[in-house]
Amino acid sequence: MKKCILVLAIVLSSVALFAQGVNFQELTLKEACAKAKAENKLVFIDCYTDWCGPCRLMTEEIFPMKEMGDYFNPKYICIKANAEKGEEGPAIKEKFGIKAYPTFVILNNDGNLIHMFAGGVLGLEFIDKVEESFNPELAFGELQKRYNAGERSKKLTSSYLQALQHTYTTNVGPLIEKFANSLSDDELICEECLFLFDEHARLGSPREKFLTQHVEKFREVVGQDKVDQILNRKYEAYYCGILGKQMAATTTDVEQVNKQLEALHLTGVTSLPLYQAAVATYLTKEGGEALFEMIKKVSGDLENNDIDRFLYFTIPAVNEVWSEDQSKQIVALINKDDIRTRIINTLERQKKTSQPK
Repeated sequence: MKKCILVLAIVLSSVALFAQGVNFQELTLKEACAKAKAENKLVFIDCYTDWCGPCRLMTEEIFPMKEMGDYFNPKYICIKANAEKGEEGPAIKEKFGIKAYPTFVILNNDGNLIHMFAGGVLGLEFIDKVEESFNPELAFGELQKRYNAGERSKKLTSSYLQALQHTYTTNVGPLIEKFANSLSDDELICEECLFLFDEHARLGSPREKFLTQHVEKFREVVGQDKVDQILNRKYEAYYCGILGKQMAATTTDVEQVNKQLEALHLTGVTSLPLYQAAVATYLTKEGGEALFEMIKKVSGDLENNDIDRFLYFTIPAVNEVWSEDQSKQIVALINKDDIRTRIINTLERQKKTSQPK
């Protein structure tokens, strides 16, 4: 399956259009390795497709940044590979098993894999992702080598599976299940295993219930902030699923979940009350005025990505309970232009479908 991935991170407010960014060279992989060896550098490959939006965003907004050029150009010979055109791009795709775009590959000058990950990362956090190449506990190539050699310590297996899932080259689910099932209850409550309870344990699943039942032990061993952030994401995903009409729920269902959430006493949570109010309005078609005032009051206290994500799911779900003026005021709170445009287009489609024929 073709995948196009964008990881939302910190977006810089401006890009120096004429700054010297990453110097991508017109070289084959063999030529790039040879040049990297001559200059004592590594090789960086941007594997992309023409249809991939995040690939274009990286090319147009991220790689031209001066900070990117300052980081990459002294250390790497950088090349681009179109995964679907010519001979070189498809060959690189096949060699590294690439299935998602963009995928970034870092090699030593002998052409051996050091690190690899998929997904565009906006802003300077992209450099942090590439810098994982120099950490043997994070670099995919090193972890894969040790895993394939038979090493199965809990720390190594955890690190390898997390790096593997970020390559999007294989279905990591069975390997994760095998790893989780090999551990006792006590062994599961640790820093290395926390990822099992994040992306791989939806709300209501046996693994999420285990986390909730042992939440105080997890907080003691791992730290309350880390555990509470994971639980916050789970409940947010649950409410988003209802608002996005990806799951059906009754007011009774939601009230039960709200009670479970309240009992956890999560810290550092600011957006979940908004989601609860939005879901209540969506299900009952009541409370639109109170929700409107609540959003206006607290939107400035949330991070831009948090409020944008909330409004992306909420506005189409509850727009019918607001006046046209209220709807415009809430849409104006969206920070990112592309999200605002999508919401406006969605509202236009809703308006057309609701008109009598």
